[in-house]
Amino acid sequence: MDSKTRKAQIAQVVLCVIAVASIPALVLIAAAMGNAVQVFRQFKSSKHLSKEQIRNSINHLRKQNLIEYVSDKNGKTIVKITKKGDTKLKVFDIELMKINKPKKWDGKWRLVMFDIPMRFTKGREALRFHLKELNFFQFQKSAWIYPYPCEDEIIFIADFFGVEKCVEILVVENILRDEKLGKHFHLP
Repeated sequence: MDSKTRKAQIAQVVLCVIAVASIPALVLIAAAMGNAVQVFRQFKSSKHLSKEQIRNSINHLRKQNLIEYVSDKNGKTIVKITKKGDTKLKVFDIELMKINKPKKWDGKWRLVMFDIPMRFTKGREALRFHLKELNFFQFQKSAWIYPYPCEDEIIFIADFFGVEKCVEILVVENILRDEKLGKHFHLP
């Protein structure tokens, strides 16, 4: 599933489709659809997937315990995402995550600060890695800045790595020397 092969990419798409189809709340469907659509964009070159490719992917996902077949109260067999599959979907979300930039900057900075205990070293390093990937500016070792709203994305990442209680996000209107930040983010 983690390789970049066509088979792995098809399995990712199938898992996302199953996830979107199985989420009951409309709010969650809208959020999941955005990420599923990003996965589908990987397949611009192919017009459609064959039934055999989808069937093979579903079987592969089932063998990896990412999905399971269950019977509902009417005796219908349905495909359900397992806890392991849900975790895998969150990883896909993080890998595909992008922060939407509004047309016009509101002039406010988002300062992400964290003080993560040593026992959560992996979570701290993962958070730093993703902040770099999202093009945050490292203001200090545990303080990162971004010019656009990003609270939901950062909370999602911190929650996934189990460090959400150690992270704070401040909205700052003025930074004394922000010329370097303006250049980094190509702001006027």
